[in-house]
Amino acid sequence: MEFTLPGQPQIGAVIRHKERATCMSYHESGEQLYVAYGDSRLRVIDTLKGTSDQPAFRCEREGVNIVEATHHNQSILIAGRGTPDQTAEQRCAVSYLSLYDNKILRKFRGHVGELSSLSMSPSDDFFLSSSADRTVRLWNIQKAGCLSKMDLPSTVHGTPHAVFDSTGMVFGVTAAMTSGNDGHPLQYIHLYDVRNYSGGAFAEIKCPQDSIEKAIQTYTGAPPERARELSKGEWTSMAFNMKGNQLLVTAEKGLSLLIDGFEGTILQVFCVEGNPTHSATACFTPDGETVLAANEDGTINCWSAKTGTLVKKLEGHKERVGFIKANPKYAQFASTDKDTALWIW
Repeated sequence: MEFTLPGQPQIGAVIRHKERATCMSYHESGEQLYVAYGDSRLRVIDTLKGTSDQPAFRCEREGVNIVEATHHNQSILIAGRGTPDQTAEQRCAVSYLSLYDNKILRKFRGHVGELSSLSMSPSDDFFLSSSADRTVRLWNIQKAGCLSKMDLPSTVHGTPHAVFDSTGMVFGVTAAMTSGNDGHPLQYIHLYDVRNYSGGAFAEIKCPQDSIEKAIQTYTGAPPERARELSKGEWTSMAFNMKGNQLLVTAEKGLSLLIDGFEGTILQVFCVEGNPTHSATACFTPDGETVLAANEDGTINCWSAKTGTLVKKLEGHKERVGFIKANPKYAQFASTDKDTALWIW
């Protein structure tokens, strides 16, 4: 994806909706984009045509805060908040939904807290779920029972997030915790081998709050008070680049961090312009060369992952962009507020 060309990229199609999106996910083929909305509806977008020909799917009972594509383009994973008459396990279940006939093929129950992330393995039928109940679970999409449950230690006080890398052989888990030695807050990332996850993490990365604060000051020039405030924000998502050697973390108040996947050092810091009140939304481009990050005024910053310089600012949305995703196969990315824009070259 080349961002230095004049007038490129540009919006090729806009798919409109009345409510804001809560999540979106590309299919691995790059030909479908699944978008979940705050009115418990879900839309399938044909990314090659730039249209959504089917009526939006209704998921009132399950709700749909999170959507994750699977290997089958007519089946997806969804998670929501359920309804008040349901038990905690029912409300926090993951549903395997067939889009062909709008039927739930399987329910994955076990969590008792609102889900924070779903991540499908790119290489097989495993998927990860993380929850506010301070657990991470590994599942096989073909079986209803949980394969493995990870109970996070009592020192963890934040909501965990879990994600596979691009090979499906490694997954990472991150959460906020308190250091057992001095009681200082820090964010940790543990990396696991899928073939031997029961043996524990093969790598542990710790990002103390004071290190994050120093990085914010160094890379953005923020005053100490502002840097300290941003460093306290809870992390809200994590993603690997295609090579697996870098991690992109988003946090509260518009903060994004680029982290070395081996050393754990902070390589770049990207901040939303102004004084944001929402969590950052950002993603890698497939080549890992650029980080796309949304601003609260509807613009999108295109940052060089190597130098941290702003390559381009894109305009197109009238409201705050809630989510950005890059197409895994085509020169395209999607951004959404209420309306979903497909950007093309």
